[in-house]
Amino acid sequence: MGITLDSAWAGQIFTPPTPLDIATIESAIAAQLRAQINAIEIAQFPDKPAAYRLTHRIGAALVAWRGATYGALIDTAAVVQARRLEFEVTLLVRDLGWSFGGDPSGPNPGAYALLEAIRAALTGLRLPGCRKMFPLREQFLGRDPQGAVWTWSALYALETMALEVSTQDNFPLFIKGTALEEGGQTVKVATQAAYTFDAQDLIQLAAGNVANLLMTPPGGGTPYLAGTDYTLDAVNGIITRAAAGAIAPGATVDITYTYSDTVTAVAGSSSPTAPTN
Repeated sequence: MGITLDSAWAGQIFTPPTPLDIATIESAIAAQLRAQINAIEIAQFPDKPAAYRLTHRIGAALVAWRGATYGALIDTAAVVQARRLEFEVTLLVRDLGWSFGGDPSGPNPGAYALLEAIRAALTGLRLPGCRKMFPLREQFLGRDPQGAVWTWSALYALETMALEVSTQDNFPLFIKGTALEEGGQTVKVATQAAYTFDAQDLIQLAAGNVANLLMTPPGGGTPYLAGTDYTLDAVNGIITRAAAGAIAPGATVDITYTYSDTVTAVAGSSSPTAPTN
């Protein structure tokens, strides 16, 4: 049986996924912090950290990529690896969030409250092409006595995939395909008829997917032998005379055979075709 498509199928080009680059992820992390925390300055780490000065009255959180590790090779035909990227949020803050004898929450959002807010904003953050972000470590880095600024580090990670650059495979384009029925479910018998070999020593039968071919001289006689007197292209229904066989050039022969359904699909055509019975 043939299958009719709703519309012509022109093929499809496969484009492998591309993991997000470092700068894109870093910018997305900073954007997430800005959306969740508005009490302090949120920025990506400056090009010249030594020249950075905290000017915000409460504090700032600076986002920076800190490195990546790669897993074992997953695919045998291409380079495919798990890629774990780590990002650090450096928190600069003027207040820890408590004072001796005072309210534990402090007069402004302090380091402790801000660290918790950063953790809540980034834990579970899912960027396209990545698994959810998760915390690795938080630690105190030091205090600047002159500026009275406390500095903390919060390290987070997420995982994506690292792939080699894809190259287009040089496979031949699909032009034509023929499906042959097997199992004899639709076997038909062609009535015996006379055929004549043409100038190229060929006979084209009316159907393909041929079986049980019997070829004799006109009116009957000893059947000609496949492989000795002729060869048969059973798929396409083409008989070729063997030069060393018993069939003379341009001879007329009697042929009978059976055949089964054949469906041919051609690129750019929406309807597969079958030969005339």
